[in-house]
Amino acid sequence: MGMSSPARRSATPWSLLPATLALLLALGSIRGVIAQTATPAATPAASSTDQPLPPAWLEFGPDGRLFARVIVTGDCPPITVDGRETAMAPRTAPSDAFPVVACEATVPFGVTEVAITGQSLPIPDAPFTRIAVIGDTGCRLNDWEGHGTYQACNDTRAWPFAQVAASVVAWEPDIIIHVGDYLYRESPCPPSEPGCAGSPHGDNWETWNADFFSPASSLLGVAPWVFMRGNHEVCGRNPEGWFRYLDPRPFQAQCQHFTEPYVATLDGLSLGVIDSAEAGDQTTTAEENAQYKRQFELLAELAPAGSWLVTHRPVHGILEGQRGEFEVENASYQGATGGTIPGAYALILSGHIHLAEAIAFEATSNRPPQLISGNAGTALDDIPTASPTAGQLGDSTVEDAETLSSFGFLTLEPDGDNWIATQRDATGSPLLGCNRELPEMTCGPAGTE
Repeated sequence: MGMSSPARRSATPWSLLPATLALLLALGSIRGVIAQTATPAATPAASSTDQPLPPAWLEFGPDGRLFARVIVTGDCPPITVDGRETAMAPRTAPSDAFPVVACEATVPFGVTEVAITGQSLPIPDAPFTRIAVIGDTGCRLNDWEGHGTYQACNDTRAWPFAQVAASVVAWEPDIIIHVGDYLYRESPCPPSEPGCAGSPHGDNWETWNADFFSPASSLLGVAPWVFMRGNHEVCGRNPEGWFRYLDPRPFQAQCQHFTEPYVATLDGLSLGVIDSAEAGDQTTTAEENAQYKRQFELLAELAPAGSWLVTHRPVHGILEGQRGEFEVENASYQGATGGTIPGAYALILSGHIHLAEAIAFEATSNRPPQLISGNAGTALDDIPTASPTAGQLGDSTVEDAETLSSFGFLTLEPDGDNWIATQRDATGSPLLGCNRELPEMTCGPAGTE
C-alpha cells in the first residue's frame, strides 16, 4: 500500500525521531460489545494460590501516560513514589475464573523512584536506545474441527518463550514491545500428547499465568512495556485476561471489539498504536471498514511524522513462501484505506505471522519497511527461511524481503540518525542480517555492511 501525505502535528520532547531509517535484520458503526466469556473457563488442577504471582511492571498507554501494575490475591498494596506512599486501585473485582486482580496506579512524569512491595520499577531517565520486540508468545493447544495442534508446552525446546524472555533480559532493553497474541492454550491437552500433560486451558487466570505471566516473570520488571492486543484476545476467543491485566485503558465490564488508537510518546521515539485484533486477514465487513478508516485517519492526525506504526496484524507480510504468494494487504486495512495507509510512518512493527520477516520497498513506493516479530514461542508457521525476490512475490516495488523460520526476538538500536534492527535467535545470538539505509537495503551475514 502506498502512503499519503502526512498530517502534521508538533512533536513533543518524548516523540522526536529522525525520518531516515536504517535496518539491520538478523535472519531471520461499531459492532457493539459482548460479555467477556468467549472461551470457556477450564478448571486446571492447580489453584491460583498454588502458583507464584508475577512481579510488578510498568506499561505505556494513551495520552502519554505511564502505569504501574501488579497482580495480587488480596487488597492492593500501596505504591511508593519518590518516598511517598500512594494507594493503588484494582482494575476490577476477582471472579471464579480470575481470582487474582491487577492493581494500577499512574506514574507521574518526572519522578525518579517507584517501588511496589519493595520491588523497584525501571523509571525511564534517558532516550530509549535498546528496544526489544517479541510477539506470539503462547503455547499452541487447539482442536479446531478435529485437526488438533498440540505444542509440547513442557519442553523448553519446543516452546522456548521462557528462554526468549531470559535472553531479552540479558540483552538489557530500555523498553519492551509485545506485538500481541498471548494465550494459545484454547483446548485441553489430550492423553495422547505427553508434551503438554497437565496444561491448563481456556480464558482464566491459570492459563494466562502459564502461557504468559509465569514464563515472562524474569522480564516483566526489567523495562517498561507497550502491549498490543492480538487476534487471540478478540471477543470471540480469550478477551477477559487481556482486559483485566494488560489493556492500557480503564477496564470495562463488556468486551470491546474495537479500542481507540493512541500514540505512545516516548523519549526519542513515538509509537502510533492501532488495535488490529478484529481486522480480517482475508475477508472484511462494512463495519470493520468504517471503524479502521476512522482509526487510521485519527492516528495520522495524532502521530508525528517519522513515528513507528505498531499493530498486531502486518500491513505487508509473506504468508506462503513455499508457493511464492505475497499477501500485500490485510482485507480490513484494504477496505478501510483503499490501499493507502494515511500518515508518515518510518517503520511498521507487527507480529501475527509466526516467524521473523523484513520487507523493504523502493523509495518511490512511499511504503515504510515492515518488520514482523511473531516468533517468540508459539509453533512456527510452515514458511522456510528464504530471500524471495520481487518477481517471486509478485510485487515490483519490493526491494528486499527476508523470512526466518526460527524462534527468537527482534532488537532495535539507533545508529546516528538511523536505526539498526537485529533479529536474534532464542539465545540472543544475532542471525543473518540486512543493512538498510534509505533508499537501499543490502543483505548478508550478521555484522557485515
